[in-house]
Amino acid sequence: MLTDIQKAANTHWRMLRDQGVSKAEFVSCLRVMMGDHTGSPFHYFTQGLPSEITHSIFQRQANTQGLLKEWQADFAAPEGISELNASRFLIMIYNSLEEVDALFTNHITPGTTRHKRDDFSDFVTRRPHSKIGWSLHLTVEGNGYYNCIRERFVSKPGDLILLSPDALYDYRREHSCDLWVHQWVYFQQEERWLELLQWPEIGPGIHHIQASASCYHRLKSLFEQISELHLQASEFSEALKKNILEQILIRSRQLAPQKSLLPFDKRIRLIADYIALNFNQSFTIDTLAALVGLSPARLSALFKQQTGSTMLNFRDERRMARAAQLLAQTRQPINKVAETVGYDDPLYFSRCFSQHLNCNPRQYRKKHQHIEFRKV
Repeated sequence: MLTDIQKAANTHWRMLRDQGVSKAEFVSCLRVMMGDHTGSPFHYFTQGLPSEITHSIFQRQANTQGLLKEWQADFAAPEGISELNASRFLIMIYNSLEEVDALFTNHITPGTTRHKRDDFSDFVTRRPHSKIGWSLHLTVEGNGYYNCIRERFVSKPGDLILLSPDALYDYRREHSCDLWVHQWVYFQQEERWLELLQWPEIGPGIHHIQASASCYHRLKSLFEQISELHLQASEFSEALKKNILEQILIRSRQLAPQKSLLPFDKRIRLIADYIALNFNQSFTIDTLAALVGLSPARLSALFKQQTGSTMLNFRDERRMARAAQLLAQTRQPINKVAETVGYDDPLYFSRCFSQHLNCNPRQYRKKHQHIEFRKV
């Protein structure tokens, strides 16, 4: 008997091959992956769907033929695609959709995700590619687990997690609890918000602030207001969502430790952004210093003072985060993963990986590739 994930994979395989599926079939797939609780993005994605989906967005992707070739054998097997490979297939196909990401490009998109033990909603969220916007999470019930590379972080009600576009997306329900519920908002950075997004970092591109009891209830209410506005189609709803999001960012920033409230040097932000975008490239401190008109020594001192990390360690953490994603979510050989993140020597890559994650790449892949995903 097929599981819900296998059924969802089979439906998406038909769509990838441009075979028509009914609205009911597609809605059922999205319900499996997103849930249909209050605040679920399921309600947003299923608005206005035709009764039959014949010309799917999957057919318009540049890598459609590559996906068809890679997964043909799995779907053609007599026993059908396995549940594990069905999860991997869904990860790959949804992360290939530029048009899904485009839905978030010009909008503030909120939602609520529920991870319940032994339920089809209990997936790990993993994204193998950098995104174009920021994601802000507020845990409202239970505990969530975030892979921060440096360490594991377990969130509790009142914990705010801010994920930058280059952050490692790898989070799930903490195994010790039965339910984890978090509200989230996906948004694009605006120039006037730069200072508001300078939160204490707990991992590459992953930031955390703890809300007090009184502030938590106020923030939770603001998240709920954005979700309510999102389902309205008025001409002012987007402006109102932006106003409420700015309130959330201001109130959250006020909760940050005093030392993190110091003005952030824009030259350091420029260098941090440059490294995050080019982490797989080779560069020298002299080259970076020339970009912002500082001496190498002054840049090194300022960067360490404002980020708590050296520039090379800042780069290496992002390399390891990307490598961890590729090992867990793709079938790339380890030497190819090493090359993708900037290492010509696979053995040196393996040593660096072990130093950061306390296991070698092969061990990490074996441990993490059996875990399923959730697209949020």
